[in-house]
Amino acid sequence: MALDVALDIGTASTRLATAQRGVLFNEPTMVAIDTSSGDVVEVGLGALELVGRTPRHVVVFRPFAQGATVDFDVTARLIAGLFDRAGISKLSRARVVMSVPSLATAIERRALRQAAIQAGAREVSLVESPLAAAIGLGLPVQDPIGSAVVLLGAGASEVVVVSLGGIVTGRARRIGSSDVDGALATLLRVQRGVVVAPRVVEELKITLADATGSSRAPQEIVAARTVDRGVPVSVEVDSDLVHRALGDVLNALVRMVEECLSDTPPDLSQDVSSRGMTLAGGFAQLSNLDGLLAQATGVDVRVAAQPELVVIQGLQYCLEEMSSLHALFREADR
Repeated sequence: MALDVALDIGTASTRLATAQRGVLFNEPTMVAIDTSSGDVVEVGLGALELVGRTPRHVVVFRPFAQGATVDFDVTARLIAGLFDRAGISKLSRARVVMSVPSLATAIERRALRQAAIQAGAREVSLVESPLAAAIGLGLPVQDPIGSAVVLLGAGASEVVVVSLGGIVTGRARRIGSSDVDGALATLLRVQRGVVVAPRVVEELKITLADATGSSRAPQEIVAARTVDRGVPVSVEVDSDLVHRALGDVLNALVRMVEECLSDTPPDLSQDVSSRGMTLAGGFAQLSNLDGLLAQATGVDVRVAAQPELVVIQGLQYCLEEMSSLHALFREADR
């Protein structure tokens, strides 16, 4: 009997679930490989813990960037490592349902499918991520009702209006929370003359970032090292610096949502006005982002209860209703 697997690989995090056992893996999209033997050493959290601590022959890879695979072979090894962690062998004849960003090209979709097949999947179906999110949110995606979803990830952001089982209008940008991390690291290097670890940048974003600039914590003191001499120092980082790092990304997100809503047909636009929009994805947890978008669009905006899990939950539903959702798979396979 074939095993059905749902797989949501994102720029920052990856989630794997089965119809029978639920979510089995929810960890960073990272894989550590022994380059001398080609063996996978660790995936997920185990690989993250090895960053900066490995010998030369062990390299930690992030095989995804901006919502797309940047290394086919490493992506296949990551998926194989996930299957191994979940106890899924090639003999399981796994049928895999995977999420794919709506902005992914045909080449990117083909590469993702082939990576899963190389890792041991027998059959691979793709579902566009914002549509999977709408399904995971329990929205009436197959009814003639307009439902708006904003999916905000680390490397890609998407907004769609869904009706009758498909995306009617949508906009997408290859931007996300990773761009905020990069901007903040650059500001610290240029304005403070220090370099901080990626984990510290992530912690600063979580603690100090606010879409409106009104952070609850005015400042944080973090460990760093100077750019010129490499001397360990403690540096004070305030919320204003973090908000400057947010600026370009927030402006792009607001424009993206406004453009999508302006292209929505009048009848569906009325549905969105009365029903509101839902934010999903890990970056949706940014403080006051819902308020910023509501103010810019005049539409009620709410954040999903577990925004980082709605895509994998939608894929799980697709596993259970695969026979009745073939149209969704065909659209994503274009």
